[in-house]
Amino acid sequence: MNLQAIWLANIVGFILIGFLFTSRFITRTEAQSEEKIFNTLMWLAMIACLVEPLTFTLDGKPGVLCHWINLLGATYLYFANGFGSYLFCLYVDEALYQDKERIRTHYTKLRVLSGTLLTSLFLNIFFGFYFYIDENNCYHRQPLIYVFYVYLVICVILSIYIVANYRFNYRKKAFFPIFMFLGPILVGSILQMAFYGLSLAWLGTAIGIVALYMSLQNQRTYVDLLTGLFNRMYLEHFMYSVENDNATYYGIMLDMNYFKDINDTYGHTAGDRALVAASQILKNNADKNCTLFRFAGDEFIIMIKTDSEHDVVHYERCVRGDMKRFNERKDEPFTLSASMGHSKFDREHDTEDDFLKRIDAAMYEDKQRIHREDGR
Repeated sequence: MNLQAIWLANIVGFILIGFLFTSRFITRTEAQSEEKIFNTLMWLAMIACLVEPLTFTLDGKPGVLCHWINLLGATYLYFANGFGSYLFCLYVDEALYQDKERIRTHYTKLRVLSGTLLTSLFLNIFFGFYFYIDENNCYHRQPLIYVFYVYLVICVILSIYIVANYRFNYRKKAFFPIFMFLGPILVGSILQMAFYGLSLAWLGTAIGIVALYMSLQNQRTYVDLLTGLFNRMYLEHFMYSVENDNATYYGIMLDMNYFKDINDTYGHTAGDRALVAASQILKNNADKNCTLFRFAGDEFIIMIKTDSEHDVVHYERCVRGDMKRFNERKDEPFTLSASMGHSKFDREHDTEDDFLKRIDAAMYEDKQRIHREDGR
C-alpha cells in the first residue's frame, strides 16, 4: 500500500472541490434548493478526501485513539457514499423538474431505504456486521457490506432513469450531463472495491463534481434564467440540427399582447410574472416533440416535430384555452393574451432567417386581427 499515492490522490480531490467552492463563493447568489443539495455533496466529498487517507494511514497502528479514528472514519466514508447517492438522486430530479412537491411525494420509498441503511451504519459501530476493526486496529469488510453496494447501484440506476424518463417525456435539458458525474466515480469506485489499497473513489467523485458543475454552467448559457426555456443562442444550435434532420418541423412564433401595458400599469415585476405564467402554459401543453424557446423579450418560439399541421393548430388552441382559464381565475391583476403564427420549415429552400421571418409575419397578421377585434 503506497500511502504517499493515497494521500496525493485524495489531496488532489480536496483541492479540486476547494477551488470549485471558492469559485461558487465569488459568484454566489441566493441558493436554490438544488444548489443547497449540490453544496452538501461537495462538503461530503471534501471531508471524505481527508478522512480516507487518514484511515489508511492509521490502519494497523496501535492505540485506542487509532482504533476509534479508524472505525468512525470508515463509518463516515460509507455514510458519505450512502447519503451522497441519495442526495444525487434528489439533485437530478430537482434540477430537471424544479418541483419540491414532487421530491416529497415521489421519493418516500428511497427516503425510507436510505434512512434505514444509514441508521444501520451507526449500529455497525457496535456489532460490526458491515465491517469491523480488529484487535490489531486493522480494517475488515464483512460479506454483508455488499448490501450497501447494492443500494449504491440502485441509486445510480435511479438517477439514470430520472434523466432518461425526463428526456423521453419533455426533451428539455436532454443533455443533462449525468455521465460526466457518474463516469469518474464508477471507474474509481470499481477499482477501489476490486483492489483494496487503491484510493481512487473520492478522487473520482471530486472529478465528477467538477465536471458536472462545468457542464451545467455551460448548459445554463443556453437556458433563459427567468422562464427556464431555451434561449436564442440554443435556437441557433437547434435549427442547425433541424436542417440536417429528415423529420418534418413546424415553428410557432408567439408574442404577448399588450405586454407593455402590464409593465406600465403593474410594474416590471408583474411583467416578469406574466412571462413566467405564459412560459408555464407553453410547458404544460408541450410533449416530447415540442422544444420551447424564449426568443426575445415577450416573444417565444415553439418548434414542433410533426408531419401534421393539425398538431400545431391544436397546440395553439390549447395555449389560448389555458390563457383564458388563467385570466378567469384572477390570480393576478393582469390578463394573458398572445398572438401566434406558424409555418412549416422547408429545408430545401429555407434559411433560418427566412423561416423566422415567415412565422414572424404570420404572428403579426394574428396580432392585427386581435387588435381589430379588441378595438385597439
